[in-house]
Amino acid sequence: MDRRQYFRQFLALFTGTAAALVFNLASYPLLARIYSPADFGLFAIFIAVSAIPGAIACGRFELAIANAPHSGPRALLWLCWTIAIMVSLVATMLVSLYWWRTDTPALGLLVPLLFMAIVLTGVTNSTTMYLIRHDSFRFAAAGVVVRTATTVIVQVALALTWHSPTGLIIGFCLGLAVQALLVVVVSARGHGIGRPHIGQMRAMFRRFRAQVSVDIPGSVLAALSMNLIPFFLQFLYGTGAVGFYLLGQRIAALPLQLFNDSLAQVYFQRAARANDERGEFWSEFRFTLLWSGLISLAMLAGLVLLAKPVVVLYLGAQWEVAGTILVILAPMLAIRSVTMSLATTVFVLRRPAWLLYHNLASVAAMALAFGLAWASGADLLRFLGLLALLQGVEFAGFLLVLGLAARKQFSLRNVPALGQR
Repeated sequence: MDRRQYFRQFLALFTGTAAALVFNLASYPLLARIYSPADFGLFAIFIAVSAIPGAIACGRFELAIANAPHSGPRALLWLCWTIAIMVSLVATMLVSLYWWRTDTPALGLLVPLLFMAIVLTGVTNSTTMYLIRHDSFRFAAAGVVVRTATTVIVQVALALTWHSPTGLIIGFCLGLAVQALLVVVVSARGHGIGRPHIGQMRAMFRRFRAQVSVDIPGSVLAALSMNLIPFFLQFLYGTGAVGFYLLGQRIAALPLQLFNDSLAQVYFQRAARANDERGEFWSEFRFTLLWSGLISLAMLAGLVLLAKPVVVLYLGAQWEVAGTILVILAPMLAIRSVTMSLATTVFVLRRPAWLLYHNLASVAAMALAFGLAWASGADLLRFLGLLALLQGVEFAGFLLVLGLAARKQFSLRNVPALGQR
């Protein structure tokens, strides 16, 4: 394994995500003093509603771009864009019907924004994978920076001129639009995206449909596991609780997620390539596990010791509950961060069904915590403590399975060589 190249590619992505994080963190003190926890709660619900179909906006064909044959990435890119439009139309119609039945405010504005968010999620995810396939890590990172900067600027500007939770949503969607424009333009000029060829798109669909047909249910479950909590919190404790949870997550979980998303993208590419060349990828797995674990451990210590006083100082006294939530969730967030860095191991091993089982178990853990809290009348902090415990155990178990599988493949690959000595 070329560790220097690994670090260069990782640092290219991480530098971009770190810059994006700075923009986010700089905006929170202002936004938190303008918008209430209930306002952020409504924003969180919109993000959750768009993220669930957004997870399968491309039918998961974007993952096939990394290991497609030489002529396949362009066809897969066009296939992803086509599927994203269809998924967005169906999801927007279903959600808008629900919003219409429940008399959701600003419905005429939220419907097009929801369509925009879903389709642009698919475009950015697939085109970013296309850039990474061509080792254009710096441009992939630049897309994240531009998106975050645009989101923050628009949200702050609207906060000062139009006090409405819709301003947060508009900023989020415009950030996605700018990122999509950047990565598409760079891909077209630097690597070429050509024109859609139906025959090639059909060929790629047939080649990878078995993989994605298994992965789609798992991806839906993964999206649910990441986005069900706001709905549970709203049902049990109101929209304000969702706002506390959202801002707490963005302060702590977002840095971890950005770091591990960068690491996971590099790991997936390097592990897939190593598996094709050597028949195993244990060095890549172990190396990623080490660095992800060290970063997560440092973040865990910081959250436990500093979360509450920093949140009060940073956001204001009205957000103290968010600091308490961070302390409770910190161990689970650390374990989840490491696990997500290595979750794409299932695709390297050609065992996508494992991810389905993991996501099913994760959603089951959340549902169990919700059911116990509802039945017992537990308060917000007890519910979150139970949730952190059950999900932490599940994530740790999945990580152990991945590690054992990667090590077993390495051992089997090297046993004959040892026997010949």
